[in-house]
Amino acid sequence: MNSVPENWIPFVPVHVPGSNREIQLQRAAMPRILEGDPDPPAKVRPRTSLMREGLDRTPAEPYFVHEEEVPRAGVRVAQAFQRTRWRDGRVVVWLGAHKSTGRGEGSSGLAFDRLVDSPSA
Repeated sequence: MNSVPENWIPFVPVHVPGSNREIQLQRAAMPRILEGDPDPPAKVRPRTSLMREGLDRTPAEPYFVHEEEVPRAGVRVAQAFQRTRWRDGRVVVWLGAHKSTGRGEGSSGLAFDRLVDSPSA
């Protein structure tokens, strides 16, 4: 297995309870494998509040997304502070989230059992 970018949080299809056909996407995790680290691999956890839903609870709860919410081109979700002035001149600041269509099918580059040409001696 090769490595994937640290920010790659996979979502895997799971059956909706009580249905053989309907699925939802459930947040999963990739292992953080550090060469020479004697500890077992830890799961890479999201850092932003957009993806941490349910992780900070005890016990941790799974996070699901309806499959129809994610088009084939993917989704980009970003959060940023927004600032404006109100009618009376008062400044208002809030943290907003924005969802937009992705740039096409993404790929983490994850591969298993690869064949790699070795340099001839």
